[in-house]
Formats: sequence, C-alpha cells, structure tokens
Amino acid sequence: MWQRLALDRHRRSAYYGVAFTALGVLGACGIHIPPLGPADLPPIERRVAEEWVRPYLPAGPVRYDLRWSYTTQQGTAKGRAAVRFVPPDSVRFDYRAPFGRSGAAVVVGDDVVWQRPEEESEGFIQVAPLFWAALGIPRMPSDDVTVTGMVDGETRLWRYAGVTDTLTYRARAGLPGASLQAQMRRAGRVVGAVEVAFADTVLQPASASMIFPGSASTVEFTVVAIEPITAVDSTIWKAP
Repeated sequence: MWQRLALDRHRRSAYYGVAFTALGVLGACGIHIPPLGPADLPPIERRVAEEWVRPYLPAGPVRYDLRWSYTTQQGTAKGRAAVRFVPPDSVRFDYRAPFGRSGAAVVVGDDVVWQRPEEESEGFIQVAPLFWAALGIPRMPSDDVTVTGMVDGETRLWRYAGVTDTLTYRARAGLPGASLQAQMRRAGRVVGAVEVAFADTVLQPASASMIFPGSASTVEFTVVAIEPITAVDSTIWKAP
C-alpha cells in the first residue's frame, strides 16, 4: 500500500486545505471545539475497531518529509521536519525551525519517550495519540478501554473510553475524498483535535491540523513526500 508519494505544492494548496478555522479565534476567548459525534455511541466489538484502523497502518518502515507551521498567541513559526515510522508503534521526529534551531523526539505507542529541547518539541507532540492521528494513523484500542462506534454511510465513528481519557475518531476511507478526524478528552475537557486530508489515489496523508485549546495553539503539517525505509539505524531511538 505504501509507496513514494510526492505532492506538487500548488495542487496541495488547492485540494488538501484542512477545514479547521481555529487560527482566527486564538485569543482571550480561547478555542471552542464541538464534540466529535454523539455522546451515546453503541458498543461494538474490539475486533471491529481494529478492522477499521488496519487500512491506515503503514505496511513497513516509512519516512515522511513535512513542512510545518506552529501558531500560538505570540505568532507563527514555520520549518521542515522528517518523521520515521517503524512498525508496530515507534516514531522518530526531527524538525528544523527558524534561526538555526532544531529538535527531535521519540514516541512509542501512547508515550513520548523523550523530547529535545523539551520546551519547544512539546508544542508538536502534546498528546501522543493525536500526533499519531496527524500522521494519518489511528491507534488500535488498548485492553483497558471501552469501545463504541457506528457506521453512517461511508463514515465510521468510533471511540475508546478509558478511566480519564476518551479518544474519538471519525473517518472516511474511500478514495478520493478520504479523511480522518480525532479528538481527545480528559476528564470531560477537550485536550486536542486533529483533522487529516489524504491523497486522491492512496490512503496516505497529504495535510493535517492539530488544535490544542489548553495552550491556544495549532500545528499544521503538509506532506512533501513519503517513501519506504529499507534500513533503520537503532541509534535513532537514543536521546541526543
């Protein structure tokens, strides 16, 4: 399924704009994010959610080349990044920022193993499941969550409810027009939300936006290219 994908810059701007408008409401009023789906989704078997997630999983190690922008109440910074994904659940994230700054992080499953420098990298990876969603990869349900969901036409809506965190996905996998949304709530409050647009011919992410109302910030990714990785150096998981 996964092959090299290079996106033309002008086509990307025209067809893969993400629908979030939170950039216009970063201010004293904060960011309002409505619930993703109804509160009373019916129970579904765990294997059903796993089947819905499986088409989004890369078949092997893969590298994403990205352009990013990070917006807070203080302004916007832009740069480039590389993300290396190694199955089943490990990611190395490296980015370059203005004025020669750079940073990196490693995420394994739902945990951020390390970030350097921490005060800058945490803007990109505030919540690991949402970072995964921004790469176009929903998480598989863990053993300690209640799984609910429903199908509405070509749209699938499913939710993992744990003791404190609730993670909801809404996805349309058909091409063209595939999309993915994710939202995480903690103790009833929205931690963050993600929206992803996919390429026309393959289920690979073309652009994504992440919104974090607690810090009144947004992160936008635009995918420049995706390609398989033939060899992975084990030292990429070590903190600098």
